[in-house]
Amino acid sequence: MSPRFEPTRALLHPLWIASLMVLVLNDHVLKGASILPEAVTGKLSDFAGLIVAPVLLAAILRVRGTRGWVASHVAVGLVFSAIQLSAGAAALWSGAMALVGTPWVITRDATDLIALPALLLSAWALRGAMLRPRSSSSRRSAELVAAGTGLLCCAATSPRTGEPFVPTLWTDVYVHNTGADPIVVRIRALADSVDLDCDAVAADPGRLISEPLFGTSQSFLLEADQNFGLRINSEWEEWEDTGEVSDRSCYAVLLDVDNLPTAVAFWTIGDVPNHQVPGLGEEEGDPRGRIDLIMPDDPDRLGSYETVGDDVIHLVPSAVPPVAGQCAPQSDAGRLEWSDWNDSASEWELLAVERGVDGCFALELGVRSGEQITQQTRWYLCAPLAELSLEPGRMLGLVTLGSASAGDGGFMLRTVDGLPDQPVVELQAYRGTVFPQFHGLQVAAVPEFECDYAVGPKCGTVTRATSVTVGGGGFGTFGLDPGQRQTVSGDSGAQLTVALAHAEDRAALDPECAEGPDALGLDLEVVALHVEPPAG
Repeated sequence: MSPRFEPTRALLHPLWIASLMVLVLNDHVLKGASILPEAVTGKLSDFAGLIVAPVLLAAILRVRGTRGWVASHVAVGLVFSAIQLSAGAAALWSGAMALVGTPWVITRDATDLIALPALLLSAWALRGAMLRPRSSSSRRSAELVAAGTGLLCCAATSPRTGEPFVPTLWTDVYVHNTGADPIVVRIRALADSVDLDCDAVAADPGRLISEPLFGTSQSFLLEADQNFGLRINSEWEEWEDTGEVSDRSCYAVLLDVDNLPTAVAFWTIGDVPNHQVPGLGEEEGDPRGRIDLIMPDDPDRLGSYETVGDDVIHLVPSAVPPVAGQCAPQSDAGRLEWSDWNDSASEWELLAVERGVDGCFALELGVRSGEQITQQTRWYLCAPLAELSLEPGRMLGLVTLGSASAGDGGFMLRTVDGLPDQPVVELQAYRGTVFPQFHGLQVAAVPEFECDYAVGPKCGTVTRATSVTVGGGGFGTFGLDPGQRQTVSGDSGAQLTVALAHAEDRAALDPECAEGPDALGLDLEVVALHVEPPAG
């Protein structure tokens, strides 16, 4: 007679037991102990849990065939994926676990999906263990102990809601559940890469600090009369350890609570003092930085927030009309672009130059040996110029300016043949915060102060329209708005064309998403073409 298909037999497999040990050790010893990097401990439980959980589910459901075995793994994978990708699913899971007495604190992170292949390992490696002959009574007892231990450890993997809240909190801004029932709270701190001009965004945090600037979501169950500090990411841990916070001088958290409007908590570090707050109940004396969550009596209506001690909460507008005209955020379509320069030769002969319908120039370059072209390459430049004033046969060299690694930098392209009957042509293009001097020319950026800061349609970048004033080098002074160019003559008869491709003043930035320099302030892109006529 063929052996029975029993998932409980896999509970004593070395792979399952090892995974359970890793799960317990990682969640209760390694996390927060600074023994391993957070990137490692953050993923260990995911891999181990995706081996432990499907076997437990199959054992609880008493599956008796391959179809049920596969379905158990698929179900675990779907729930795991939904929690990582959907704030609503994470909240439902946290609430469901709360109903059985084990509420979970969930940190959503789509990169955790890298652990999904552990399901394939579990399904393949542990299937054979379930086809062993019927267990002895002692083995059966061991299987029951393993199952109970696994269930207990899985329930304890995500700490109970009360565990992160010590009797006395050491925090600045925090939320307080004023109702009689637990509520699910979802919060998102600023992404670690985001930088803010705190003074600029403080004018309207609810509108200016928009959703793309925030990182991954955390969901947790806030019990009645419970408090929770909003400084939730690595900066909070750094502040606890050193009393200092890297370079950030203000902080923002996006609050998403059922039956409450979406809001941004915003405060300047130090304005709300770091102080002791009870884990349950209200502060004695004069509270600071408390945000009361006031739930509605009518579930069809929205509740409200009430700040106590400091005005730190700002509602997110339900709809913000797009800014039009001169004050609108600029598109990235008009930015300067150029291809990498082939530096296998110091000088190149211009064989041909073409201007495409997209406004980009294509320069066909070669290296000549006698009458033969021994090396050939093509170089592209996208810039708002009508022409480059270069004819085939000219010899060209290129000098790199700055460094493009931080989103700024540029080049100077110039003729190097020194022909007496030909003009000397130099072209300088630069993107960054300051345009380098060029033949005595200086470019000064002037923000349009009559324009308010606006949120860009991509990346949540907060910008204010900016123009430039150009002058010096005997060329007079003139102004340019983005997209404009002007040609002027100098005292020596030289002609200068300056084009402003992009100009904005930025007050909020995620350099991992937005184009341009990786720093707040000016985002400037200028190209200048200088043509010096032949001598005599």
